[in-house]
Amino acid sequence: MTLKSAFPKILEPLQLRHKTLRNRINFGAHTANMADDGLPGARHLGYYLERARGGAAMIVVEPMPVHRTARLTRGNFRHDDDAVVPGFRAITDACKAEGTVMVHQLYHVGQHGDYDNSYSANWSPSGLPSYHDGDGSHRMREAEIEEIIESFVRAAVRARECGFDGVELFGPYNSLIEQFWLPWSNRREDRWGGSFENRMRFSTEITSRIRAAVGDEFIIGLASSIDASVDVGMNTELLQEIAAYHDTRALIDYISCGTGSYFDHSSVMPTFLFADKLGAPNAQALKEVCKHTRVQAESHIRTPENANEVISSRQADMISIVRGQIADPHWVNKVASGRDTDIRGCISCNQTPRQARNSAGSSGSLACKRAGLKSWN
Repeated sequence: MTLKSAFPKILEPLQLRHKTLRNRINFGAHTANMADDGLPGARHLGYYLERARGGAAMIVVEPMPVHRTARLTRGNFRHDDDAVVPGFRAITDACKAEGTVMVHQLYHVGQHGDYDNSYSANWSPSGLPSYHDGDGSHRMREAEIEEIIESFVRAAVRARECGFDGVELFGPYNSLIEQFWLPWSNRREDRWGGSFENRMRFSTEITSRIRAAVGDEFIIGLASSIDASVDVGMNTELLQEIAAYHDTRALIDYISCGTGSYFDHSSVMPTFLFADKLGAPNAQALKEVCKHTRVQAESHIRTPENANEVISSRQADMISIVRGQIADPHWVNKVASGRDTDIRGCISCNQTPRQARNSAGSSGSLACKRAGLKSWN
């Protein structure tokens, strides 16, 4: 096909381990909460397949809890259960037939879990409380740390059985992985805490054991975020050190970097009040230290112009656009065919159709309604 697009850089292919992404625009992980009794069903299939048909190079399917202590929402998938395999296989087969690389995000939020959904104590490195409610947490014994690591490995093996091309480990916004990284939340005095290398041990063990279990032809990605609003959060310099550590040891194939955390929820999913390309500087900082790992930018990169500029300036190798492809599943195809002015743009209202109609006019409501969403989480 002869490209007619004014934004050729975002349409260039990209090698990601054993797969070639057909362009630089991905549909990143987010919680759709559409599971039926914990199983992926027809709504998931239709939702992801439309974005695959719309041109997304890679789709990261919404997070899978890896352990009974990780379940955060009622719409989560069943953890550690082969019953999910047929439903996911239907999704991956259909989307891969459209040319999309399929990845599954795996998560555990540690001390920020939800007892009302997991019916289990929140397991964490140091037993600190959650930042968003009054729940405390359980300081993991070493045997329990090993249990969580192995749960990540089992989930990755199951993802491969489901037809996924890889997994993305959820590390941002003070999740369990980040809780081990940060001195503030990791106050252990054993081999899992203290020195920088000890604090890296948890993610090192997860990634290296996954690689040993799934082989070379499988993508391992890592999600991350930067929050400069508080001294004890993840700052740019520390995340650069973490990224370089994993890059040097060939532990991950790509790293994606968002904005915000539990300390600053407002920039996790930035509204129209935030500047465009909010997350681009974060990606650029990681590009400076990663020699082999692909870097993905995210957070408020909404338009073809912005995406093309980020790629052209080498701030990132690829870009995750989520809300934009919720608003218009054919975002990429319209760019590729020179119809970028026809894109139904996301206005970053983060609201339900009824709320959007009241506060942002009918365009925001229509975009959400046509995407089939009752709410955004």
